[in-house]
Amino acid sequence: MRVLQLAAKMLSLERFALPLMDRLRTAGFSVEAMGQFDGTEARVADAHFPVHNWQAGHSFHPLHILRARRELRQFLAGNRYDIVHSHCSFGGIIGNSIAARCVRHLVYTQHGFFVHDGLSPVLRAPWLAIEKMGLRPADHVICVSRAEQELARSLGVGPPGKFMHVNGAGIDIARFSLPDNQRLERRRLLRHELRLADDELVLLTVSRLTWDKGYREMIEAVRDLAARGHEFVLLAAGSGKDEAAIRASIEAAGISDRLRLLGWRDDVADLYCAADVFVFASHREGLPISPIEAMASGLPVVLSALPGCREEIEDSVNGLLFATGDARELAQQLARLISDAGLRSRLGENAHARAAIFDRERVLDAQMELYRSIAERT
Repeated sequence: MRVLQLAAKMLSLERFALPLMDRLRTAGFSVEAMGQFDGTEARVADAHFPVHNWQAGHSFHPLHILRARRELRQFLAGNRYDIVHSHCSFGGIIGNSIAARCVRHLVYTQHGFFVHDGLSPVLRAPWLAIEKMGLRPADHVICVSRAEQELARSLGVGPPGKFMHVNGAGIDIARFSLPDNQRLERRRLLRHELRLADDELVLLTVSRLTWDKGYREMIEAVRDLAARGHEFVLLAAGSGKDEAAIRASIEAAGISDRLRLLGWRDDVADLYCAADVFVFASHREGLPISPIEAMASGLPVVLSALPGCREEIEDSVNGLLFATGDARELAQQLARLISDAGLRSRLGENAHARAAIFDRERVLDAQMELYRSIAERT
C-alpha cells in the first residue's frame, strides 16, 4: 500500500513521523512525505523517503489557504495513494477535506489542539469550529493524550471509535536512560564545555524560543529566585522566532548570568545528563516530548499544569506541577527542588520509572495495528 505522510511543515514529519515511516516501510508499505520545505526535508530524504514540497506553512490567510489547497488537490490527483496520514492542526485543517476526497483512507494525528485551558471563551468557540475542519473528514483520528481524545469525541465529528489514544509520539527510552557511568561522564564533559562547576545547580528547559513556551514566567521566576539568594543557573536549549525579544527581556531583567540561551542543540541527551532539574512552562501542548525525555534521563521535572502534562506526571509523586502562566508558583516549585536534594532524588527516580509507558515502541505498535486493520479492509 502507498502511504503519504502529510504536514504543513516538513519539521513536523521529521520530528513526529519518521519512526512510524520507518516501521511502515519495514512492514512493506511504500511511504512518502509531503510538507513545506524548511531545511528538515534533508533529514527525511537522508532516511531514503521521497519528499514533496507543499507550500502550506503556518498561515491562515485566505489566499494562502486557497493556494495550498489547490496545490494539494493537484498533487493528489496526479499521484495515487491508498492512505494519507496528516499531522498537526495546520496540515489537517487545510488539507484533510481535500485528502478525504482523493484517497480511500485518511488518518489524522492531532499533536495538540489550538484550544487550551488559557484560551478566552470569546476565542474558544471559533477555534473549536476550525479544529472540526480537520477532524470531521478523517476516518481515524490519533490523539496524543486522553484529554485531547475526550475533547475530540465531544465535538460531534464522528463515533467514539474513530478517536484512538496513544501516548504522544513516544521516545527512544534507551537513548536517555543511560548507565550511571555513561551519564556521569557525559555530565562531566558537557559541564566542562559550558563552563559549569561540578557542584553548580543546573536547571534546564528544552523548547522553541517563543513566548507561548512560558518564557515570560521563567524570566520572572528566575529573577525572583535570584533575588531571594538561591544559587542556580537555568539553561534554555532551542531556537525560535521570539529569540531576540526573549534575549532582550533577560538582559533587561538583569539575569543574563542566571538564564543562558544555548540556541538549537543536537545533543539534548547530554544536556539532560548535565542538568539537575527540568522545567517546562508552556501554555499549550498535546503531550510534550521534552519532559518525557527528561524523565527518562532521571531528572525531576516542574511542568505547567496542562492536561497533557498532568498525564505525564502525578504532582509530588514523580514531578511537580504549577498553574499555567503563574510565575510565582513556578518559582515556589523550583525553590523546593533547589533547596532539597532528597526531593530531587526521589522525584527523579519516580520520573524515570514513569517514563517507560511513553516508550516509542509501544506507541508504534498501536499505530501499526491501525495500519494493519486498514490494510485488511482494503
